[in-house]
Amino acid sequence: MSGRPRGRAQGGGGGPPGAGQQTQLPQHTVPREVNGIFGGTAPNPDPSVTAAEDALLPTTRDKSFEFTYTVKNKSPAPDELDFTVSMPGRRGYGTEGQEITLRTNYFKFNSDNTILFRYDLSLGSDISRPKRRRLIDEVLRDAMFQGKAVATDYSNVIITTSKLNIGKGWSVGKDMVVPTEPGNTPQNVNQTAVPGFVVAARARNTVKVKLELGTQFTPNDLVQYLSSNAPGAEYLSRDELIQAYNIIMCKRPQETDGIVKAGGNKFYPIAEQQGPDKPRDLGKGLLAYRGYYSSVRPSIGRLLVNINVTAGAFYQPFAVIDLLRASGIPFQQLGLCEAFIRMLKVRAVYKVRGQPDMVKIKTIVGFAPGPGRDRPNRGPRFGDARAVHFDLNTKDANGNTSQTRRISVFDYWKDERGIVIQRPELPVLNVGTPKDPQYMPMEICQVLPGQQYKRMLQGPQTTEMLTFAARKPADNAMSIAGTPGSGLKVFGLAGDTQRQFVNRFGISVGKDMITVPGRILDTPEVRYKNNNSLRPDNGSWNLTKKVFEAGGSFSKWQILVINPQRGEALQAKPDPRSGLNDAQSTLAELPRTVSRYGVRLGQQAPTQYIRLDFLDAPNRASNESKIVQAFKKAQQAGVSMLFVVLPEADKWLYARIKYNGDVGAGIHSVCAVGSKLQTGKGQPMFFANLGLKFCIKGKGVPHKVPNTLSAPLDNNTMLMGIDVTHPSPGSKQGAPSISAVVASTDADLAQWPGSIRLQTGMQEMVQGLATMVIERLRLWLKKNGSLPTKIVLYRDGVSEGQYGLVLRHELPAFHEAFKQLYGAEDKWPAMAIIIVGKRHHTRFYPTKEAEADRRSKNPAPGTIVDRGIAGKILSEFWLQAHHGLQGTARPAHYVVIKDDIKFEADQLQGFTHKLCYLFNRATKAVSICPPAYYADLLCERGRAYLFTTLAENTERAADSSDNSSNAGPAPLTPAAQIALGWSRPGAVHPNLAESTWYI
Repeated sequence: MSGRPRGRAQGGGGGPPGAGQQTQLPQHTVPREVNGIFGGTAPNPDPSVTAAEDALLPTTRDKSFEFTYTVKNKSPAPDELDFTVSMPGRRGYGTEGQEITLRTNYFKFNSDNTILFRYDLSLGSDISRPKRRRLIDEVLRDAMFQGKAVATDYSNVIITTSKLNIGKGWSVGKDMVVPTEPGNTPQNVNQTAVPGFVVAARARNTVKVKLELGTQFTPNDLVQYLSSNAPGAEYLSRDELIQAYNIIMCKRPQETDGIVKAGGNKFYPIAEQQGPDKPRDLGKGLLAYRGYYSSVRPSIGRLLVNINVTAGAFYQPFAVIDLLRASGIPFQQLGLCEAFIRMLKVRAVYKVRGQPDMVKIKTIVGFAPGPGRDRPNRGPRFGDARAVHFDLNTKDANGNTSQTRRISVFDYWKDERGIVIQRPELPVLNVGTPKDPQYMPMEICQVLPGQQYKRMLQGPQTTEMLTFAARKPADNAMSIAGTPGSGLKVFGLAGDTQRQFVNRFGISVGKDMITVPGRILDTPEVRYKNNNSLRPDNGSWNLTKKVFEAGGSFSKWQILVINPQRGEALQAKPDPRSGLNDAQSTLAELPRTVSRYGVRLGQQAPTQYIRLDFLDAPNRASNESKIVQAFKKAQQAGVSMLFVVLPEADKWLYARIKYNGDVGAGIHSVCAVGSKLQTGKGQPMFFANLGLKFCIKGKGVPHKVPNTLSAPLDNNTMLMGIDVTHPSPGSKQGAPSISAVVASTDADLAQWPGSIRLQTGMQEMVQGLATMVIERLRLWLKKNGSLPTKIVLYRDGVSEGQYGLVLRHELPAFHEAFKQLYGAEDKWPAMAIIIVGKRHHTRFYPTKEAEADRRSKNPAPGTIVDRGIAGKILSEFWLQAHHGLQGTARPAHYVVIKDDIKFEADQLQGFTHKLCYLFNRATKAVSICPPAYYADLLCERGRAYLFTTLAENTERAADSSDNSSNAGPAPLTPAAQIALGWSRPGAVHPNLAESTWYI
């Protein structure tokens, strides 16, 4: 989906909307390591850009603009194929704060107006990406492409600098055979015994290919649009031309062996990583590689290229058997073993009766099913080499099938290949498709390098990945554009490599990161009980001698200690040298500390102790039963808060504690691992953080930030956050998405109850939103006696191409709720919608040490940018409110898509900045504003309720090797939700529904 400004503007804003080689940068710009920040003198931001921004502003202020969105590759109702929404223009730029100059990971992009031609490629059948790539490479070998500058996305677009003589054949469509995987030994077409799956594969790999001229671009038209002071000026092919530029920018990594594409415009030069960029062993069969991302971005008066460092997890290129051993998954748990290697590409090498080596490159779609598996409840789930049989066709002298017989995989390889399988008890690999299987013994298969691991990392792996990815800002800058400048090198922008790649399309890219103007906003005041105020230092503070503004309370509380099968969660008398406090004093200190901060715990029920079996899959039913019984006992005792001491940080155990407390029993819970609880060093801070959770769950107010709700806002303003979380590659087929809506309940901005729902998987727009909005508004009404007069919504998780969908599908849900509760439209609240982006690739780098964070050398907390890289129409800014503890800090990106409140730039930016100091479970500013943060946390809590469904898929995949099934996820019925354990629409127990239970 794409959107573009449509050209009509309205004044007033209050009425209805209108219809290869290393490079060395010049000395003055080299990002040298000098006390952790750039050295030398940074050039001032381009004054012509600032002038263009100022000149455009009068034409966008108090105007609304129409954006047209087009749905592509979808089959919705006809009225959804093309739609228009109205968004407000930029009202101004911020001026408050200390002015600074920053570098950013954007580069100047220039075009000499070389005409570009877009050709659309269509394939007659849905085939996998690897096969599609090989087929497109075959298309590009046609004589009409020879000697021409050509780039492709290896999907359905080809870009050239000259018009092609296509000919009638390509227009109508040519039948082409997908080439075999490079390195494969060609199939012997004259062999007398041909497995049926080989015959089926030959037929399946014949594809009809069509090539048609799409759009002809004149690049200067886009530059003129970006430079024009008339906001309604329009370049209709803007999005398509930028797509073409991105395809050209990715030409070098797309065509270079040893560089792996891993989603979007991310590329990993796995064959080139040495020294500080060498891969890191994550354990359990995985490696971390450093990669690079690129995107061409339109800005006011110019185009820019955004290049960033990224990190990804990849499989070790081991033999399949060795990879499974390294994974740590017991071979008895074949479902988990299959899930771990599913869709991996492998290289099989074997000899056939003394002939030269046979080499086959194949993709594992799973283990072969056991005999009788097609009958309900019969036969083993997976089959070994002696158990799995298939039909073998024998040819006569004329090449016709003369005989078909059933044969086992073991006998086939022994009789037809002359190979005796050494490990016949292992599951057989299916390297065909579920419908047309091809069977291969595991022992001859080697995993090819450069294959991304897309499932969730385990705890130690996550730690290793964060350590690998967290690099000083200057180190990342050096990797992008310094020496060796791997980022520029990967995209063919370093030194003379531009001549071989982008220059051929009339494009040149600067080698220096640009500078942009920024500001450091003043740190807000934080206030505790009795007007005990402080000014945070470097974005953080502590609770020394502080009492919560309102401590919160519980009627009765209890401690639950969960012991492992062996040992204890808490050591009664630890070795003095361990640095651990004894169990008794630890459990006694917890309520004393929490009470000192003002939390009223109420009566303490006798401590419960339970002992679980080993925390692995076979014991889950028995362990679940023990957890359920513990919560039932707490419920019978009238407990409203359960403090749970865990034996270890196990994700399944944590998920079941939260499910049984939140959904089952309606009891708040706070969890802590026993060893961390007992650690003497840092225990006061640890207990203080636990105290914050007790405070929030007890409906308390930890602290306030004075004047947060200042003009144009007031105490009748409700803040809301929305997010949606989706199934991951490790989720079961048909798994749902989870949507969350959170909202403040009063002017304290401390309590954020929420509504949570399941919805159709992978659907970003919230389903059933009106009901959730009504729930939030009714709670506000209950707490305050009247409905809010203003609503500020921070919408998380929406990409740039989906802004219009929020206004098209989610805003009407608010209107439906307003009709029910407010009545006539003139009584509705004024509303602002701000999109919050955190998965972007914009980074900022200080140019002066005095303006950098003292330790990390990131920009200082409160750094904000709204000039230099912003788009032409919409109001947007990047805010790094937090202290970047490690690595290169990522600012949050805020974009205004609706604004009935009429925020001035400084008002919205300052308000958002203050909010980041109001996150209720921490004593520091957070990276994204709390409404969006809370919505994200509520989604995560929903994921915990469905932990096995969303994180532990051991089911057989669909025919994903060939993408033969285009059916989307089925809508969730009430029965399906109950089957998932989602026993009521909003999941949470009524006892907790009016609290911030998910913190």
